[in-house]
This record gives sequence, structure tokens and C-alpha cells, in this order.
Amino acid sequence: MARRRLEEAILASQELQNETKVEAKEEEEEEADNSFKLSVRRQVSLSKDSHGIYSVKFSPEGHHLAVGFGNGAVQIVNPESGVLVCELFPGHRTRQAITALSYHPKNKNRLVATGADGIVSIYDLEKRGLVFTTAEEGNEINTLDFCRDGSIYATAGKDRHIRLYDSNSNQIMHILEAPNFMSGNDLTVTSGHTRRIFALRFHPDDYHYFLTGGWDDSVKIWDKRMISDAKRVISGPHICGPAIDVLDNKIVTGSWAPRDALQIWDFRTSNLEKNIRFPTSITQGEFLYATHFCNSKMVLAGGSGTNSACVIDYKTDKVIGEISLVNKTVQTVDSVQDGFRIAVAGAGGNLHIATLSNSSNQEDKGYTTNGSSVSITEKLKVQP
Repeated sequence: MARRRLEEAILASQELQNETKVEAKEEEEEEADNSFKLSVRRQVSLSKDSHGIYSVKFSPEGHHLAVGFGNGAVQIVNPESGVLVCELFPGHRTRQAITALSYHPKNKNRLVATGADGIVSIYDLEKRGLVFTTAEEGNEINTLDFCRDGSIYATAGKDRHIRLYDSNSNQIMHILEAPNFMSGNDLTVTSGHTRRIFALRFHPDDYHYFLTGGWDDSVKIWDKRMISDAKRVISGPHICGPAIDVLDNKIVTGSWAPRDALQIWDFRTSNLEKNIRFPTSITQGEFLYATHFCNSKMVLAGGSGTNSACVIDYKTDKVIGEISLVNKTVQTVDSVQDGFRIAVAGAGGNLHIATLSNSSNQEDKGYTTNGSSVSITEKLKVQP
């Protein structure tokens, strides 16, 4: 009897110690999350700002930021200094907006740009010039992304077809065709999109799966090995820009809707996990155009409702910080290195380069704050 009581006492003591360790760890994590700040490091003025910025994309290691403008211009900016590195294409009055940019994940010098005029352009950053171009006749390309190993990139847009390109030859390997309403074939939920596509995103940890979304209030999950039809469908999100991202087994979507616009979904089940509260007023609405994961806890999103972008801890709904474009629509966002580099831009240019940082380490990394969650530390003017 005494031995059993002793064993029970020892077991209870161990359980209490484990619970104490778990609580301490949770408190440490919560304290760490509370110390994060969003700091705007630079507001960069560029020579083509008057045409508006429609796309931004960091290189995989974060050393360069590609910027696409409304007249088809493509420029490369150093995100650390805010200085213009080079101009890959100056733009032209006959060209339309660069709607998407994507770096080859295995070749930091290879950049693909797509436009609303249906043109696909391949640039070599080392040569600082165009190395290949093709056109999707009759299409307005809205979105582009590389698969994990860089062997394939995919485009989508107005004509609702999804084109898979071989990245070595830049030739179309396969087309996941949109449903033909005139053919009389039965439509199913896994058929292609019925309205134009605005977002396409490959899963970063899988070689084959990717997601698309657009005006037909659905996100479709595809396997690029399939001849046709999506694997699964998420109903609801009204996607009007680069507003789909995936990390681990979470999907974030941003809808152009007045409320419940920012949502987290389970990639495995396609079920809604939660609506994230995006800070706004009753008179403004949310109306998101772009969203991106910063890390496993935080998302970046912005649009035309508040004309600002916010970083939000989606597990607690805490707003880490806000970047305002002052009455100008946020049209594009990007983030790399767990939020260490963040870019926000839109109408009138308004390129802001920011960082997520732990406030206790800001001084060591050269960050400054003015007591608020967001501080503009420098404004750089880059001459034409």
C-alpha cells in the first residue's frame, strides 16, 4: 500500500512538472510574439511610379526585389538600400501592366514576368536583359508561379486556361483547359474555372500540387500530373488579385469582400479554419487584393478597403503593424525570410520596404522605432 502511494505521488509530481514546463513554454512564446514589431525601413520612389506598381517579388534569398509597373516596365531594387539596381525593361505606351513576377527557385538570375497583354518575358539578371519572350494570344495573364524544383512554371488569366511551361525550353507542356460552355459537356465542381483567374500558387513543399482562384468564388487545388479537373475545391473566396498563399498545410485567401475577407483553410481537408479579423471601419470594408504568409503564425494582406496592408498574427488576431499607402490602393505584397523582408506597393507606386523584427533585437539590426508599431525611417528618391 505504501509503495503504491509513493509511486502515485512520484507520478503526480512528474505530471505537475510537465504541466509547469508547458505553461512556461507557452508564456515564453506569447511573450516573444508580443515583442514583434513591423517597421517600415524605406519608402522608395521609382521613375515609373506614375504608372502604378502591379507586382513585386523578392528573390529567394531576399537580395533583390523585382518590381512590375503598369506600362510593362520591370525594375530591380536592392531592398537593403532602396537603390535601383537595374531596369530590365523600360516599358512602352503600347504595353500593359506586369501582373506577376516569379524567380526561378534554383536560379536566382532567372526572372519570369507576365503581363495583361498576354506576354511572357524571361530575363537574365546577370546579363541584365531579355533572353526569351512569347505571347499567349487573346489572353490577359494575371498570375504566374514556379513549382518547387523550378522545372515548370504555370500561368493563368482571362481565358481561364492554365498553361504549364517547361522552364528549360519555355514551351507549353500541357494546358488544363477551362470548361467550354458551348460544348454541352456537364460541369462539375472540379471542372476548370468559369470566370477569369487572378491567383495561382504552387505548394512550396510539394512538387505537383498548386492552387488557383478568381472571380467564380472558388479556390481549386490541382495536381499538375492530371490531364484535367481539379483534385479538390474550396467554395467562397472571391479572388481579384494575388491573394492565395500556402504554407505547410495552411492556405490563406484574401477576398475582395467587405467582411470576412481574410481566411485560413486546411490544405488537407479544404475546410475553413477561421476568419481573420482585418482592421477596418464599417464605412470602409476590407476588400483585399493581395495576401501572403510571413511565417507560420503571421500573414500579410492589403487592398482597397483601407488602402493599407497589415501583418496579423492569425492565431491570436493581433495586428502586428500596418503600412498605409494614404488613399492609394494596395495591389501587391510579398514577404521572404519569415517576414524579415516585406514589400507593399500599389497605385501611384508607393513602394514600402519593411521588416518584422523582435523589438529586443531592433537596435542590434539597425532598426529604429518612434514608439509606434510602424515607423518610416528613411525615404529614398531614385532618379529616372
